[in-house]
Amino acid sequence: MLRATKVNFMIECRGAVKWVGSCYGVDLQAGKPVIVRAERTRGRVNCFPVAESDPSFANMLKSGRAIVAGSLTAGESLSCWLETPFTSWNKSLKVLPTLLDVQLPFALEDCAYDFIPAGEAKRTVSQGGEILRPEKVMALAVAARFVDVRKKIDTFKISGMDPVVLDQEGLALWSQSLFEVPVVPGGEHAPRVVIYLGSDRVTVAIGRGVDFISAHGVGGQPNAGQIARLLKAQLETPKGKTEADVSWLWAGPGVVNSDFQAKLQQSLCVDWPGASVVHDQPETFLARAVATRAITDGPLRCNLRSGVLQHDMITRRAETEHVRTASLCLAAGILLCAANITWGMMVNHRGSLLDNAVNDIKDKLAGFHVAAKGENGIKIVREAIGPRKELLKPFLRRFEPSLADKVVVLADLAKKNDLRYETFSLSREKVSVGGTAGGWKKCEMLLDALKQMGYAVKMDRKESLADERISFSVITAGGASE
Repeated sequence: MLRATKVNFMIECRGAVKWVGSCYGVDLQAGKPVIVRAERTRGRVNCFPVAESDPSFANMLKSGRAIVAGSLTAGESLSCWLETPFTSWNKSLKVLPTLLDVQLPFALEDCAYDFIPAGEAKRTVSQGGEILRPEKVMALAVAARFVDVRKKIDTFKISGMDPVVLDQEGLALWSQSLFEVPVVPGGEHAPRVVIYLGSDRVTVAIGRGVDFISAHGVGGQPNAGQIARLLKAQLETPKGKTEADVSWLWAGPGVVNSDFQAKLQQSLCVDWPGASVVHDQPETFLARAVATRAITDGPLRCNLRSGVLQHDMITRRAETEHVRTASLCLAAGILLCAANITWGMMVNHRGSLLDNAVNDIKDKLAGFHVAAKGENGIKIVREAIGPRKELLKPFLRRFEPSLADKVVVLADLAKKNDLRYETFSLSREKVSVGGTAGGWKKCEMLLDALKQMGYAVKMDRKESLADERISFSVITAGGASE
């Protein structure tokens, strides 16, 4: 029996301003900014609250050196899961805009959007839980209308800030909550709810384990019934049923010394029991989230200040990256050309040295300068040294082994193998031996010995005589081999 189950893998994405070491995260609460400075050192991010009136922050803003990250609320933006008919992310990217356009209540051309890869949407799982094969790719789409993005930018500019990054609030709350309070062992599939109580809004992010499902804005003073209905719809629980072991995570300025939060928590835990945790420094939680996400890699990263509203800093950075990439390609091309030229010069130089060495040898062997190349030059050298070789033979033979040694070897061979030589002629080039042998195979011993001495010989054997001895003759027309 097989069943299909949803498996969302959170794939790491690049932070929007990963190349900088510090960033100011800003959470606008009823128009009043809550500011945090995040600094990345040795792979860790440290956050420090900053007052709006802090002189250092004001100076950074005036100089344009302050990188500000903010967010669009769940009411100003949306997130939704899209399932594609492909198993390849590159192919899926071609159809995702069309799939998103169908889901949007406004035209796709009027909004900024981004797609976050989240692995395979479905996998076929056996009854024992073994994953057998992936099926379709799923992506998380985030979008916001350009008019809402412009309004948010203008709101920041009233406070003297120009945000480089505008994150999606629900995703920022979810990922920062997982970072600060990870999922406990055994809670990989348990419901997890992050509730952000702001001064002017409440945002609820819902998921299971580490898997994000959705985020919603529920007004300024929601009741437990609103949130309960959201949970039932998003967690797909059967009608009339709820789930236990819910992880409740609370953050936002509304959590600090708030009777509202305590009453809301108590009401929710009646039907959705589970552990409840308040994040440390809840009033700066969202500001920490957007600042940390902007300068670090991790899951669910996005920046909705894109397209025609993209910040000049990111545009210049992209142009610089393009120029740098082109420069690296150009440098690599020049280096390859230089290496090719250098290698060609080295090969030509070695070839010239080899030619000169061969020419010197040819001239020394011929006794004169040989201008011809290749086989023609070798032919001339051979013709030149041929007569000299004949003249040198008497001198060279003085250094060759004596023929007497060969005669001794052949005489000893005849004695041991019952061979009788009747005719015997031996020179350095030719040999001729005739006689009789006591057996057919004993003639072979003489033949093998002559071949080992370097003579190309052949043997002629006749039928046995009256005394039953074999008559043989061994002759050669060729010279002794070297």
